Amino acid sequence: MSPAGPDPWAQWLLRDRGGANAQYEARIEARVAHYVDRVLEALGPEPPRNLLDFGCGSGALGLRALQRWPRAQVVFADPSPALLALAGERAQALGVQERLRLLPLVVDPSGSVGLPELADGAFDAVATRSSLAYVADKPALLAEFLRLLRPGGRLSLGEPVFRDDALAACAQRRALEDIAPPAGVALQQPQLLQLLQRWRSQQFPDTEQELARSPYCNFSERELFAWALQAGFAQVHVELHIDAGPSLAPDWDSFTRHTPHPFARSLRDVLDQDFQPEERALLEGVLRENWERGAMVSVERMAYVRASRP
Repeated sequence: MSPAGPDPWAQWLLRDRGGANAQYEARIEARVAHYVDRVLEALGPEPPRNLLDFGCGSGALGLRALQRWPRAQVVFADPSPALLALAGERAQALGVQERLRLLPLVVDPSGSVGLPELADGAFDAVATRSSLAYVADKPALLAEFLRLLRPGGRLSLGEPVFRDDALAACAQRRALEDIAPPAGVALQQPQLLQLLQRWRSQQFPDTEQELARSPYCNFSERELFAWALQAGFAQVHVELHIDAGPSLAPDWDSFTRHTPHPFARSLRDVLDQDFQPEERALLEGVLRENWERGAMVSVERMAYVRASRP
């Protein structure tokens, strides 16, 4: 759950996610609020007294829970000190700071996360959004969530599913590698496709080996379903939501600075550092033309899981 850098989660959430553009970030926050409401609604009509917000980031889910349920106590858990501090500041601004606890998460070298300081059965509900995806050992973490829930306690999570993006990158790489010229004819691989592949490979794994090692790409909603059952949860229900639409970026500059997750490099970074001037002119020209006429479609895949402890 820890990409390279001193605090990559804060850097991504506070800058790279929104392409360093306030309008873009506001649009993303509105979309996140939609995801958060889905996750909280799946906990059912009975307000939880004690809720764990795992991977809380800057507090979108936990703060919404505190506002939604006036008697709830929420533990905000995250590996980023900067984001935990920001979540605490936002709670204070809302006047709900007395009902939360900030808990730093410790990530071991393998990328796994445990919560030994929290007691068995301490929570009525565990909720997480876009956090489980970045944990290497998801079955172990789901088992930990089960331990933390009281009997009858509820789990709700919403996670991005990037596997299709990685599979597309792998397929495109294989297609480029398989292009073979007729006998006696020199044929170069299509330059534009090569450039597209060089960019996409900096955002998603483009070999089967890298995909298998990538915690944020090596699963789908089916694995989440199986892992929840394996952990011991009951009444497991999974939904996959796929939505396509125009990019939320308000301008080309913020589009090029945006990254889809903390492990990805932005298009701007790849163009600046990896491409020769003529390569950059070709790829940026084609992409910008398509973006400006609204031909670039953004696809989001979110898996929602709800379950309960027997």
